[in-house]
Amino acid sequence: SASNCSPKPRQLLLISGKRKSGKDHVTSRILAAAAERNFPAACVRVSQPLKAEYARLHQLDADRLADSTEYKEAFRADMIAWGERLRAADPGCFCRLAVQMAQPPPDGLWVVSDVRRPSDIQYFLSAYPGRVHLLRLRASDETRTRRGWAFVPGVDDAESECALDSWERWDSELDNSGGECDSEIDRWIDLFFDRLIV
Repeated sequence: SASNCSPKPRQLLLISGKRKSGKDHVTSRILAAAAERNFPAACVRVSQPLKAEYARLHQLDADRLADSTEYKEAFRADMIAWGERLRAADPGCFCRLAVQMAQPPPDGLWVVSDVRRPSDIQYFLSAYPGRVHLLRLRASDETRTRRGWAFVPGVDDAESECALDSWERWDSELDNSGGECDSEIDRWIDLFFDRLIV
Protein backbone atom coordinates (compact mmCIF):
# COMPACT_ATOMS: atom_id res chain seq x y z
CA SER A 1 0.00 0.00 0.00
CA ALA A 2 1.00 3.65 -0.30
CA SER A 3 3.19 4.86 2.53
CA ASN A 4 1.90 7.59 4.81
CA CYS A 5 4.27 10.23 3.50
CA SER A 6 3.52 9.63 -0.19
CA PRO A 7 1.04 11.98 -1.89
CA LYS A 8 -2.62 11.03 -1.82
CA PRO A 9 -5.46 12.03 -4.13
CA ARG A 10 -8.52 13.88 -2.94
CA GLN A 11 -10.40 11.49 -5.21
CA LEU A 12 -9.24 8.47 -7.16
CA LEU A 13 -11.52 7.69 -10.10
CA LEU A 14 -11.02 4.15 -11.42
CA ILE A 15 -12.45 3.62 -14.92
CA SER A 16 -13.16 0.16 -16.29
CA GLY A 17 -14.61 -0.91 -19.63
CA LYS A 18 -14.16 -3.21 -22.60
CA ARG A 19 -11.93 -2.39 -25.55
CA LYS A 20 -13.39 0.52 -27.59
CA SER A 21 -15.88 1.39 -24.85
CA GLY A 22 -14.32 4.87 -24.90
CA LYS A 23 -12.22 4.88 -21.71
CA ASP A 24 -9.68 7.36 -23.14
CA HIS A 25 -12.44 9.58 -24.58
CA VAL A 26 -14.28 9.82 -21.25
CA THR A 27 -10.99 10.29 -19.37
CA SER A 28 -10.06 13.25 -21.59
CA ARG A 29 -13.52 14.81 -21.02
CA ILE A 30 -13.11 14.45 -17.27
CA LEU A 31 -9.61 15.99 -17.38
CA ALA A 32 -10.94 18.85 -19.56
CA ALA A 33 -13.72 19.44 -17.01
CA ALA A 34 -11.10 19.53 -14.24
CA ALA A 35 -9.04 22.08 -16.18
CA GLU A 36 -12.14 24.29 -16.70
CA ARG A 37 -12.64 24.28 -12.94
CA ASN A 38 -8.93 24.82 -12.18
CA PHE A 39 -9.01 21.53 -10.27
CA PRO A 40 -5.67 19.66 -10.19
CA ALA A 41 -6.01 16.37 -12.04
CA ALA A 42 -3.92 13.76 -13.85
CA CYS A 43 -4.36 10.52 -15.72
CA VAL A 44 -2.69 7.36 -14.37
CA ARG A 45 -2.44 4.38 -16.73
CA VAL A 46 -1.84 0.94 -15.22
CA SER A 47 -0.82 -0.37 -18.65
CA GLN A 48 1.92 2.26 -19.07
CA PRO A 49 4.63 0.71 -16.86
CA LEU A 50 3.69 -2.73 -18.16
CA LYS A 51 4.23 -1.63 -21.77
CA ALA A 52 7.38 0.33 -20.94
CA GLU A 53 8.96 -2.63 -19.15
CA TYR A 54 7.84 -5.16 -21.76
CA ALA A 55 9.30 -2.95 -24.51
CA ARG A 56 12.60 -2.59 -22.63
CA LEU A 57 12.97 -6.34 -22.08
CA HIS A 58 12.04 -7.25 -25.66
CA GLN A 59 13.86 -4.31 -27.37
CA LEU A 60 10.62 -2.90 -28.78
CA ASP A 61 9.39 0.64 -29.45
CA ALA A 62 7.58 1.67 -26.23
CA ASP A 63 5.76 4.62 -27.85
CA ARG A 64 4.29 2.40 -30.58
CA LEU A 65 3.23 -0.17 -27.97
CA ALA A 66 1.38 2.60 -26.12
CA ASP A 67 -0.92 3.61 -28.99
CA SER A 68 -3.64 1.46 -30.54
CA THR A 69 -1.82 0.34 -33.68
CA GLU A 70 -1.21 -2.98 -35.40
CA TYR A 71 2.27 -2.89 -33.84
CA LYS A 72 0.70 -3.21 -30.38
CA GLU A 73 -1.79 -5.84 -31.57
CA ALA A 74 1.08 -8.01 -32.81
CA PHE A 75 2.49 -8.24 -29.28
CA ARG A 76 -0.72 -7.91 -27.23
CA ALA A 77 -1.31 -11.60 -26.39
CA ASP A 78 2.31 -12.21 -25.33
CA MET A 79 2.44 -8.93 -23.40
CA ILE A 80 -0.75 -9.90 -21.51
CA ALA A 81 0.69 -13.33 -20.60
CA TRP A 82 3.97 -11.73 -19.45
CA GLY A 83 2.06 -9.19 -17.34
CA GLU A 84 -0.02 -11.96 -15.74
CA ARG A 85 3.14 -13.74 -14.58
CA LEU A 86 4.44 -10.58 -12.87
CA ARG A 87 1.03 -9.87 -11.34
CA ALA A 88 0.81 -13.39 -9.93
CA ALA A 89 3.99 -12.64 -7.93
CA ASP A 90 2.94 -9.09 -6.91
CA PRO A 91 -0.69 -8.11 -7.70
CA GLY A 92 -0.13 -4.37 -7.09
CA CYS A 93 3.17 -4.01 -8.99
CA PHE A 94 1.85 -2.16 -12.07
CA CYS A 95 -0.57 0.00 -10.06
CA ARG A 96 2.26 1.23 -7.83
CA LEU A 97 4.56 1.89 -10.79
CA ALA A 98 1.77 3.66 -12.69
CA VAL A 99 1.31 6.20 -9.87
CA GLN A 100 5.09 6.73 -9.65
CA MET A 101 5.37 7.29 -13.41
CA ALA A 102 2.39 9.68 -13.59
CA GLN A 103 3.42 11.77 -10.54
CA PRO A 104 -0.18 13.00 -10.10
CA PRO A 105 -0.85 16.16 -8.04
CA PRO A 106 -1.33 15.65 -4.28
CA ASP A 107 -4.91 16.27 -3.13
CA GLY A 108 -6.09 16.34 -6.75
CA LEU A 109 -8.20 14.05 -8.91
CA TRP A 110 -6.34 10.98 -10.14
CA VAL A 111 -8.07 9.24 -13.02
CA VAL A 112 -6.93 5.65 -13.52
CA SER A 113 -8.23 5.12 -17.03
CA ASP A 114 -7.68 1.38 -17.43
CA VAL A 115 -8.41 -0.82 -14.42
CA ARG A 116 -8.84 -4.34 -15.75
CA ARG A 117 -8.94 -6.78 -12.86
CA PRO A 118 -10.08 -7.15 -9.27
CA SER A 119 -6.47 -7.00 -8.04
CA ASP A 120 -6.13 -3.46 -9.54
CA ILE A 121 -9.24 -2.31 -7.68
CA GLN A 122 -8.21 -4.04 -4.42
CA TYR A 123 -4.79 -2.38 -4.58
CA PHE A 124 -6.23 1.14 -4.89
CA LEU A 125 -8.97 0.51 -2.31
CA SER A 126 -6.38 -0.59 0.25
CA ALA A 127 -3.79 2.08 -0.67
CA TYR A 128 -6.27 4.99 -0.67
CA PRO A 129 -9.23 3.98 1.52
CA GLY A 130 -12.28 6.25 1.36
CA ARG A 131 -11.01 8.10 -1.72
CA VAL A 132 -11.94 5.69 -4.53
CA HIS A 133 -14.86 6.00 -6.97
CA LEU A 134 -15.42 3.07 -9.35
CA LEU A 135 -16.84 3.88 -12.80
CA ARG A 136 -17.82 1.19 -15.31
CA LEU A 137 -18.23 2.29 -18.94
CA ARG A 138 -20.40 0.28 -21.27
CA ALA A 139 -20.91 0.53 -25.01
CA SER A 140 -22.93 -1.73 -27.31
CA ASP A 141 -21.00 -4.23 -29.45
CA GLU A 142 -22.43 -2.39 -32.45
CA THR A 143 -20.89 0.88 -31.21
CA ARG A 144 -17.57 -0.77 -30.40
CA THR A 145 -17.47 -2.37 -33.87
CA ARG A 146 -18.11 1.06 -35.42
CA ARG A 147 -15.09 2.31 -33.44
CA GLY A 148 -12.90 -0.42 -34.94
CA TRP A 149 -13.37 -3.27 -32.47
CA ALA A 150 -13.37 -6.88 -33.67
CA PHE A 151 -13.36 -9.93 -31.41
CA VAL A 152 -9.85 -11.38 -31.06
CA PRO A 153 -9.59 -14.83 -29.42
CA GLY A 154 -7.02 -14.81 -26.63
CA VAL A 155 -7.54 -11.07 -26.11
CA ASP A 156 -11.27 -10.37 -25.80
CA ASP A 157 -11.91 -13.57 -23.85
CA ALA A 158 -8.80 -13.16 -21.67
CA GLU A 159 -8.70 -12.04 -18.06
CA SER A 160 -7.45 -8.57 -19.03
CA GLU A 161 -10.80 -7.96 -20.80
CA CYS A 162 -13.20 -10.12 -18.77
CA ALA A 163 -11.96 -10.19 -15.17
CA LEU A 164 -14.31 -7.37 -14.10
CA ASP A 165 -17.40 -8.54 -16.02
CA SER A 166 -18.86 -10.08 -12.87
CA TRP A 167 -17.74 -7.25 -10.54
CA GLU A 168 -20.88 -5.66 -9.12
CA ARG A 169 -19.67 -2.98 -6.73
CA TRP A 170 -19.51 -0.05 -9.16
CA ASP A 171 -20.20 3.41 -7.73
CA SER A 172 -21.36 4.59 -11.19
CA GLU A 173 -22.16 2.92 -14.50
CA LEU A 174 -22.45 4.87 -17.74
CA ASP A 175 -23.44 3.96 -21.27
CA ASN A 176 -20.89 5.44 -23.68
CA SER A 177 -22.47 4.39 -26.98
CA GLY A 178 -22.54 8.00 -28.25
CA GLY A 179 -25.55 10.10 -29.29
CA GLU A 180 -27.72 11.08 -26.32
CA CYS A 181 -25.37 9.14 -24.01
CA ASP A 182 -22.96 12.07 -24.38
CA SER A 183 -25.24 14.47 -22.51
CA GLU A 184 -25.74 11.79 -19.84
CA ILE A 185 -21.96 11.60 -19.41
CA ASP A 186 -21.66 15.40 -19.25
CA ARG A 187 -24.34 15.47 -16.54
CA TRP A 188 -22.49 12.79 -14.62
CA ILE A 189 -19.20 14.73 -14.88
CA ASP A 190 -20.88 17.91 -13.58
CA LEU A 191 -22.35 16.05 -10.59
CA PHE A 192 -19.03 14.33 -9.93
CA PHE A 193 -17.20 17.68 -9.70
CA ASP A 194 -20.01 19.27 -7.66
CA ARG A 195 -19.43 16.63 -5.00
CA LEU A 196 -15.66 16.86 -5.29
CA ILE A 197 -15.30 20.63 -4.94
CA VAL A 198 -17.64 21.09 -1.97
